[in-house]
Amino acid sequence: MSRVGATEYDFIVVGGGSAGSILGARLSERGARVLLLEAGADRHALPYDLPFLAAKLFSFKANNWAFECVPQKGMNGRTQFFPRGKMLGGSFIFNGAQYIRGNPSDFNHWAQLGNPGWSYEDVLPYFCKSEDYRGSPGSYHGTGGRLAVAKPRMCNPLTDIYLKACVEAGHPLNEDFNGASQEGFGLYDFNIIDGRRMTTARAFLRPAMSRENLNVVTEALVRRVILHDGQAVGVEYERGDRIDTAMVRHEIVLAAGSFNSPKILMLSGIGDPQDLAPHGIPIAHALRGVGKNMQDHVNVSVAHAATQPISFARTLRVHRLAAAMLQGVLLKRGQITQSPLEAGGFFSSRDGVDAPEFQAVFIPWYPGSGLRLWMPWADRMEGHSFVAHVWPNRPESRGRMWLASNDPKAPPVFDPNFLSEESDLALTRAAIRETRRIFAQPAFDAVRGEELAPGADIRSDDELDQYIRQSSGIGHHTCGTARMGQDAMAVVDHQLRVHGIGGLRVADASIMPTMVSGNTNAATIMIAEKAADMMLAAS
Repeated sequence: MSRVGATEYDFIVVGGGSAGSILGARLSERGARVLLLEAGADRHALPYDLPFLAAKLFSFKANNWAFECVPQKGMNGRTQFFPRGKMLGGSFIFNGAQYIRGNPSDFNHWAQLGNPGWSYEDVLPYFCKSEDYRGSPGSYHGTGGRLAVAKPRMCNPLTDIYLKACVEAGHPLNEDFNGASQEGFGLYDFNIIDGRRMTTARAFLRPAMSRENLNVVTEALVRRVILHDGQAVGVEYERGDRIDTAMVRHEIVLAAGSFNSPKILMLSGIGDPQDLAPHGIPIAHALRGVGKNMQDHVNVSVAHAATQPISFARTLRVHRLAAAMLQGVLLKRGQITQSPLEAGGFFSSRDGVDAPEFQAVFIPWYPGSGLRLWMPWADRMEGHSFVAHVWPNRPESRGRMWLASNDPKAPPVFDPNFLSEESDLALTRAAIRETRRIFAQPAFDAVRGEELAPGADIRSDDELDQYIRQSSGIGHHTCGTARMGQDAMAVVDHQLRVHGIGGLRVADASIMPTMVSGNTNAATIMIAEKAADMMLAAS
């Protein structure tokens, strides 16, 4: 493998996903010379723009890191598949496209943990900065930003029934989960506009790529950060059959995600000595928290058969799917241009809690064992169903990741340690029971068939625990592996600077000390906006 000479930049951004795309655009818009390195390709293919295809796309290994955790004791020895986007756009290329910021108390808690500047009052302007909100304007939203945020243009009839049932069960409707209150049920906001997914790569990075001072290099796998006397001075990256080096005048920022950012730190000799020693990696700076504090949501399904043919299954008849695809591609309209995760909400099982305990996502179709395409002559009722996926917002279980070897191409090894805390099981049971109560409301009487999951005979705590351990999945919201803080297990400070290393920051979901109450993408976008301002102010 050949080596080539180094080029110098003001800033180097590692990763071209939700955070890195913003960092590349923001750091270069004021004239700084910026290099952005993305391990994946620059393949802007139409299927990734069509939100309805998300669940199928992230099951493919193309453009996907396709990580898998070790067998989970809390999940009866099952492993879990962790799709992570490997192209410009990162995991935003195939996520649910929901725009959920989290609860204000999440960010206030970050500040209370010793991270000044991260309270809800502090971060709200950065949420608003990127936003082009297509709903009712107000103090909680921004307009004129680059990232479109809007409600779905149409809804399935089952979604309307679900929201009526939530009200009948005593829950409030909420038109804006990112507004004055998070509690209640309603339609989600999405990063979808004119029938197309709006990633930060599309909204921020691609318009900036015409700038002469921004160099975006794809299919560039970062091997390590180059350190000299405790200072980050460059990066070494592999592209094809050669190794390149890029040097930096000001700062390097890792925005490679909750798996690859800590992995790059460890490959650079920054991490727990016990994790690095087996691979012969010299210790540049001992930081025991690198790769620790791993968190993700664990979700379960409550599903019913539908007694009327009004679910998404009708779109999956082969002849209708073909027509829907043509409509979506040519006219930018129809079901294919929308996320299937139309509605849901935030709720609790008891009174007196400071913030909602659970999140729900309602989908007007339950695939069960996987995607099925029905022939036109199939029974008209076959496959019609509906499901709510529910999870505790703030799980207590914590895991960790470590290196498989010192080979930069080797995927990390990780153990999320799911359901290791009894509180996570107890809360999940409560979420199932409340969801069953919602589905039992009169609004569903005309469409409610048999309970497909967990199954009507699964009732006791022990039975529900076994169902949870055997069938639960993940929220795809991995975070916390390079957490922000001031204690011995923190990796970055409140300015996102890596402790003990000059000129190096991390700015992605890995820095979250605790999970946000909801999907992590919007908060990751906020982190990148705030990081860009901090880096420019320091340069």
